[in-house]
Amino acid sequence: MIDFMIAAVIAALANIVLLVITVATYVQNMRLIRSYYTLGLVLVATLLMIQNVVIVIFWATLYMHNSDLMKSADMVAHYLFAINIVQTAGLSILLWITRR
Repeated sequence: MIDFMIAAVIAALANIVLLVITVATYVQNMRLIRSYYTLGLVLVATLLMIQNVVIVIFWATLYMHNSDLMKSADMVAHYLFAINIVQTAGLSILLWITRR
């Protein structure tokens, strides 16, 4: 059986890597194109990165050290996995378009 929580964390780590590359690209663009739009792109990508970091921290601190929380998290882990996989696909497309 697939441990969906571990898979969700792996997807979250992949999202963090994609977002670091995306933010770095947006910051480079912001140096050339000073506009609210590029600043907004940096802020949105940074907030998404914070969301994924929180997922990893949640897993590392709460899930791994508390058996009651582990049971609760296991009940919704497949939803979190699905959300993270969809986000990974979306961020991959966004990064591909951004780097072109």
